[in-house]
Amino acid sequence: MNNLKSIVFLFSLIVILGGIQSAYAHGLGSVESDIQFFNNNFYKVKVQTNPDVLQGNESEIGFEILTINHDENSIISNVEYLIDIVDPETGDLILSFSGYSPDESFNAKIIPKNEINISGDQTSNAFWIGTNQNPLVIEAPLFMQGGLVKVNVNILSIDSESLPRPPLFETLLTIGEYIPFEITIDKQYDLMFATYFDKIDEFHYDENGKKLTADMPFTWDVDFIKKIPYVHAEYYIPKSMKVFNDHEIQMTVNDISILGTIDRSGDKEIVVHFLIPTKKLIKLYDEIPSDTHDKIIFGLESGKLRDVQKDDASLELGDKVIVLSSQEDWKFHLTLTPQGKINPNNKINLNLEFRDPITNIVIPQITYDLDVLLNGKEVESFRNLETLSGKDSIPIFFDKSGAVLLRISNVNNFDTSGEFSFQVTAPKTEIIFDKSIEITLNSSIPGCKLDSSCYLPYEEKLSGGEIILWKNIDSTAHTVTSGNPVDGKSDYFDSGIIPPGNNFSQKFEDIGMFQYYCELHPWMLGIISVNDSKIPAWIKNNAGWWSDGTIDDDSFIMGLDYLIENNLLIVSSQTNSFDSNDSKIPAWIKNNAGWWSDGTIDDESFLIGIEWLVSNGVIGIK
Repeated sequence: MNNLKSIVFLFSLIVILGGIQSAYAHGLGSVESDIQFFNNNFYKVKVQTNPDVLQGNESEIGFEILTINHDENSIISNVEYLIDIVDPETGDLILSFSGYSPDESFNAKIIPKNEINISGDQTSNAFWIGTNQNPLVIEAPLFMQGGLVKVNVNILSIDSESLPRPPLFETLLTIGEYIPFEITIDKQYDLMFATYFDKIDEFHYDENGKKLTADMPFTWDVDFIKKIPYVHAEYYIPKSMKVFNDHEIQMTVNDISILGTIDRSGDKEIVVHFLIPTKKLIKLYDEIPSDTHDKIIFGLESGKLRDVQKDDASLELGDKVIVLSSQEDWKFHLTLTPQGKINPNNKINLNLEFRDPITNIVIPQITYDLDVLLNGKEVESFRNLETLSGKDSIPIFFDKSGAVLLRISNVNNFDTSGEFSFQVTAPKTEIIFDKSIEITLNSSIPGCKLDSSCYLPYEEKLSGGEIILWKNIDSTAHTVTSGNPVDGKSDYFDSGIIPPGNNFSQKFEDIGMFQYYCELHPWMLGIISVNDSKIPAWIKNNAGWWSDGTIDDDSFIMGLDYLIENNLLIVSSQTNSFDSNDSKIPAWIKNNAGWWSDGTIDDESFLIGIEWLVSNGVIGIK
């Protein structure tokens, strides 16, 4: 038996809609429900917490509910809710209150305490008001220990119009656990277990069988299982544990072998992900021993020696990349030919195999759909592809570089899918750009939002036709995607995945202001402002004529006045008129004007020089 050292809680959400359909998120603090039709519109509800992940030591927790019109992709204001919080095991009501959101979201501040107390403003019909500026304060015995909490949310009215049949959203909130524990073999090892469903009762390591287990209470009842989208848990194992690092790992649930994700990419630890969907849980129910029907036993068994010198599979090297389908009923194998760097404007072949996930045997007589996306946009969409052998080769052509996503779906008309991703990389050439923006170090942490330092600069001003280069100097992948987290992405530009150390460039032809964000870390925001850079030809003509003495200073300064009035030249003065004084305008300025006129120097170089002269009083301002 191993010792529990401490328990740290984190927060995740499982939303069950109508007891059948579901939408869910684990450990992200944000979830969107499935869509329901009522009040002559399709709606969904988004629930989120602040902070995104709870660690069990918070004095208060932000809680937010948004109602979204799916058709218009707009957030609805003026919504009344009935919210009941229930103990799912006993059915006892913990807390019940009516809430009103005059703004786009209902906001509450939850303070974990043993007693119940609600404070804030109320409407005339006794609904508690929760706004972003003045959230409702709730003291209650919530989020104080691991386990499940049931939250029933009824939407009672929208825009003061009562709903005759208020839709009910049954929501399961799970307070997960990060649990450190110890194993002593040749020495003491510190491990971590994360469960996003319920508490862990005990850990055990069988040195003879080289098997590690963790027990979690669970009701193996089919009706209960049908309400669960999946069970999620993770082991964090130090790579110094050779019994697992140097050997293959077999995952089990109640001694039944299952497939899962074993991530060895980290420098210090292996992360083993158990993600068991509903269909798999029902299948396990028929197979597990009857004496374990009150718990889930997450097991890891050390297998044969693995080739620790072998790097992760690389499509460029011709290796097979393997993914498990969403329902764990297929294994998809992918190789690319020809081998080597995947460059644009070269035909490649997608070589696919369809295999049984347990026996690894190739399955013949397969029909399937295949979607190919490049930088988030569809390149090809194949329907009802067929392979009698269970192996297929699809030619594909990419006309540009970027992130590729392959999605296999509808295999033999079953609701299952799998995805592959890789990069199309253009041969290295010198990148031409006008201005650059850094994707900053540690921008994957929400704190960069506080001082708008996720992208630097936060706002960049361009002239039409200029090119921006984003440089990812962070240690994490990011995206540069036009749009915003609330409304979603637009179609103007999308970098796809930008790995650490890589860049993305975009030319801006259109005039206007363009918001953008990172799809992977949606707190990262930036703005591009594009102004009309077309300086009238007559100004350049004036500059040339002034340089060669054809026109006088006043005529030239009239052109500078135009640049200021049209925000093409920015100076600190509140006025925009120049005082012509021949003695204050050096001869070298005329040389610059002549060079600009004949194209020797560009617009920006000329304007920077003039702006400097103005700000330093070489050219006076009236």
